[in-house]
Amino acid sequence: MRPWQTNGRAADPAPWVMLTVVAACLTGCKSDLNQQLLERELRYQEDQIYQLQDELQEKCARLERAAGENASLRRQLGVGDEAAPATPRRSRPGIKSAAPVPPAITIPPAIQIPPTLTPPTLEGVPALPALPTVPSPSPPAGTGGSIALPPASASIDPQARPLDAASGPTTTRRLSLEQTVLGDGGATHIMVNNARTACLDSDADGRSEGLIVVFEPRDADSRLVACGGDVTVAVFDSGAPDANTPLGSWQIPAAEALRTFRRTSRERGMQITLPWPGPAPSGDHVRVAVRMTTPEGTALEADTTIPAR
Repeated sequence: MRPWQTNGRAADPAPWVMLTVVAACLTGCKSDLNQQLLERELRYQEDQIYQLQDELQEKCARLERAAGENASLRRQLGVGDEAAPATPRRSRPGIKSAAPVPPAITIPPAIQIPPTLTPPTLEGVPALPALPTVPSPSPPAGTGGSIALPPASASIDPQARPLDAASGPTTTRRLSLEQTVLGDGGATHIMVNNARTACLDSDADGRSEGLIVVFEPRDADSRLVACGGDVTVAVFDSGAPDANTPLGSWQIPAAEALRTFRRTSRERGMQITLPWPGPAPSGDHVRVAVRMTTPEGTALEADTTIPAR
């Protein structure tokens, strides 16, 4: 009896063959899938290596450019390579670097100088004449035999001049071309500062609330003079029916006007703030007239025209 025959019937071998073929196909597909995953991982790692190599080359190029720019700046500034801080070298672990040995210092030999130099004598040549002795200055009488010197910390004015008893009383020295000190000459005229004199509009509604007047007393050389006097300010509105009638007039005493005097890099002269006594000017411009009466009784006048808004 044959093994593929059962109960008198022959067994069909086709199912067994089909099962064997399917098992072989499944085993081959699984191995192909693992191989594809492995190849994909290898390609991804290779791409990363190429990317890191490109970034390294870019960093090296930027480092070289920075080193070249640094060297160029050092040459422009005149700094040598010895001024650059040296990069410390890393020593191997467990090995201590030896201490640097300082160079030997060579001391030059001492030079013996004779106490006096005597010129040689030559036959037929007369001897050199002796140098005249200059007597030392004697201290003035009443000082006890010593001259008093100023302390080392004392400041000395390079522009100061010695006092001369025959020259009479001295005058105050001028500070600069644009400034004078108090009492060094009187004012001969006044000048209104057009850039600083203006109408005040604090709430920005288009109508001014007052006026700030800045004027400078000056002497004959057009230098600023710190002097005071009674000040009178009159304002004339260009839009008023009568242009000769002032919109407002103010009297400022000399002491109050002198307190407004400034001499700084930004503010110079007298600055007086005046509110309108009534309605604001209706015209586009106003004329400001300033009069200052000096203590000697001289009236100094100046005027200017400024926008009313």
